[in-house]
Amino acid sequence: MSDRPVKEAREAEETGGRPGHANVGGKVNAIIEAAEAAAEEIGDVARRKALEIVQRAEKQAAARIEELTREAAKTRAEADQYARDIREAVDSYATQHRRSAEKEARRVLAEAEEQARSKQEAAQKIADKLQRDAGQRHETLQREAKMLEERRQRVLESLRDLAAQLQDALVEPAEQAPQEEALLDALDVERRR
Repeated sequence: MSDRPVKEAREAEETGGRPGHANVGGKVNAIIEAAEAAAEEIGDVARRKALEIVQRAEKQAAARIEELTREAAKTRAEADQYARDIREAVDSYATQHRRSAEKEARRVLAEAEEQARSKQEAAQKIADKLQRDAGQRHETLQREAKMLEERRQRVLESLRDLAAQLQDALVEPAEQAPQEEALLDALDVERRR
């Protein structure tokens, strides 16, 4: 603050405490100047304080921006990590599901191959049995045919012997004729059957 009002107040005391009319204007001017100086000083203080407040606010804003930026970066990093974790979990699930499906496919294929093998073995056994049965039946039929052929040969030989005996009997005397007729009738009975 200025020393001027103090100086004027001292002058007023020296003159007996009465201000003169001429001094009133000077005193008013001095008060106005003092008020202006005080106002200027108050303005300077206010500007300094405002500047300090603005600087403090800027620092706080910068700190808050930095804090929010860090939080956003942290949140983004957490979101990225979460996305990676989810991706890994999905990949793991897909791999596990694929392995499970492959295992099931191998099991089904093995069962199908086993069924095919057992059916083929059963079919082979049936085929072998049919072939053995057919072979045995063929052998049986051959034996039966051979036996029938041997029997036919025996019957033919018997018939030849019989025919030779008949021939010999026909050549004998006529007195045995009635017997020959009975023999011929007996042969006719055999032919009728």
